[in-house]
Amino acid sequence: MFGKYLALLLIVLFMSKKLRTFGVQNPDDYWKDRAKEGRTAKKRVHHFIHELCNELAPTNSKVLVCGVGDGHEFELCSKDYLTYGVEWSSEAISGYDFPTDTIIQADLNNGLPDFGTKFDIITISMVLHWLNEPETFLSNCKPSINENGGLVVIIPNITHYRYRIKYVFGEFPPISPSHKNFQTPAECEIMFEKAGFNIVKRTGIKPSFKSKYWPTVFATDIGYILKPK
Repeated sequence: MFGKYLALLLIVLFMSKKLRTFGVQNPDDYWKDRAKEGRTAKKRVHHFIHELCNELAPTNSKVLVCGVGDGHEFELCSKDYLTYGVEWSSEAISGYDFPTDTIIQADLNNGLPDFGTKFDIITISMVLHWLNEPETFLSNCKPSINENGGLVVIIPNITHYRYRIKYVFGEFPPISPSHKNFQTPAECEIMFEKAGFNIVKRTGIKPSFKSKYWPTVFATDIGYILKPK
């Protein structure tokens, strides 16, 4: 009997919430809002991506940043690499305080633009969940990767233990409404396999032991190094 009342309470709590919608309709408005809210600062994840790039390829290699966003990842990589970028928002690009001649404004749902070169590293940080067909996008990256090159991918972990607890109590976790699609880490790893990539490394972005060695539970974001099969 108690279980029945608890289930009814959870349903009422859930249905009382405002209807959730996901995805970004206008990337310029999205970046204007982020700037107003002060959410464009450099973070641990930007340095983490740079560290993974250092593991994957030597300095002066060619790096393509998919989703330049706030520009911090691009700026860090530019210190060591010949860095190119793709960014959907003209608003974001207009705010960069570094040269943008190697950045192309484009929607990655249409695939990678033609840069006239191949890359040793393609970084895809917090981007797959914005795409209509992330598996197809990953597969289409393969012809743009040099021999011995690979991908650096960062995903948000929707199976983080705090999110799991929220689900138990009928609450929706604080997942960004900019996400158009959602995959668990296990589902992402299946997607990597189907797109033709092997996982070389999987780790949480924080330096704690539990984040590094059990990222699917304790890491809020998970980083991968992938190489084509």
